[in-house]
Amino acid sequence: MQGLRRLLVVGIMRAWMEFIRQDSASVPRPTGTPEAHAPGANSDRVLILGSGPASGWGVSSHDLALPGSLARALSARTGCGADVTLVADPFGSLEGLPNLLAGHALGRFQAVVVFVGVNDAVTLTSEKSWERNMGRLLRSLERDTLDSTNIYVMGIQPIRTVPVFDSLLGSVANTHARRLNVRTERVCRTVPHSVYLPLTDNAFIVSGRYLNSTDYRLWGEFLADEMAARLDLVRDRHGSNMVSPVQITAPPEVEAGVESHLRETRYDPVLALAQQSFGTESAAFVLRDHSGLRVVASVGPTGVNPARSDSMSATVVIQPGALVVGDTETDERFRGKPYVTGPPFMRFFAGFPIESPSGERIGILCVFDPKPRSRADTDIVLLRQLALIIQHELQAIRS
Repeated sequence: MQGLRRLLVVGIMRAWMEFIRQDSASVPRPTGTPEAHAPGANSDRVLILGSGPASGWGVSSHDLALPGSLARALSARTGCGADVTLVADPFGSLEGLPNLLAGHALGRFQAVVVFVGVNDAVTLTSEKSWERNMGRLLRSLERDTLDSTNIYVMGIQPIRTVPVFDSLLGSVANTHARRLNVRTERVCRTVPHSVYLPLTDNAFIVSGRYLNSTDYRLWGEFLADEMAARLDLVRDRHGSNMVSPVQITAPPEVEAGVESHLRETRYDPVLALAQQSFGTESAAFVLRDHSGLRVVASVGPTGVNPARSDSMSATVVIQPGALVVGDTETDERFRGKPYVTGPPFMRFFAGFPIESPSGERIGILCVFDPKPRSRADTDIVLLRQLALIIQHELQAIRS
């Protein structure tokens, strides 16, 4: 009899959830590339994975939602840049989260934040199934990320604080959410680098309305307070190059058949700005395709192909962060290369990688000059911002 009663209640809750799903089309949610950036060097890379608040209910851009809020809050605390990537399904369940990660290079992230559970609480996912799936997810993340990556698992927020669930049925879901939170905390204690963050007593949890940009700012600050010290500690121990080796494959832009668009002059203004800002003779955008590296656009003389396989561009595309060489003649990696000993007589070089949405390094923005200069005088933050402009343009073409 008890089993029959549970089946009946589960059926009611799932029907209610389906009604809410259909009725939520008018609620604002962000569109565009699901990522956000905050300026700074030695950027921390964070993945937000899940559903619920991660999806940005109530605002129209990712910059106003959690990705932008967390990026800014982290950068303010660490003094470094922040790159936040979102992988989310607004109505996703815990069981489906691993499928969302297909094709994403998890080895590039220094932290992962998991938001999940509201939908499972409402549909009364069994506690046993929840605990099993949470364990699988966290062990998979622990295996596929860096040894130093911390995984932050957010507790399920009180269900009735979500406007569409503020009802008597929401109280049923809220009781179940508390049970699932107990299971989550238990799993986190068994998986290395997993941190459980309860939400029940936090003042920034609002009731009766959807979240706005101020609410997401408070969520971002809460997370940044938890994450900043750990990120600083890892950076002190391992330096800024905390990523796994890159897998060299053809970029999605080429796979998608948009390669022909990449020869347009749309990148010339960014390259001209880079050339002017850094006071260099030349600037170039180099892309990796099926046959290797090639120059998509450039300003100023390039001489020997700066995209050749033994070039500094090739070095940038397989390493994290910027490559800055103040004087190639004093760097044993490059001093005998033809582009140093012959045209364009490259003495100074600075390059920053450009990535696809799934994390593959697919090209670089670089500036170079025949006169050497101090590496310390190179504005890596500006170089990164200019590279991000090109990266966003590539993603706009792809979409």
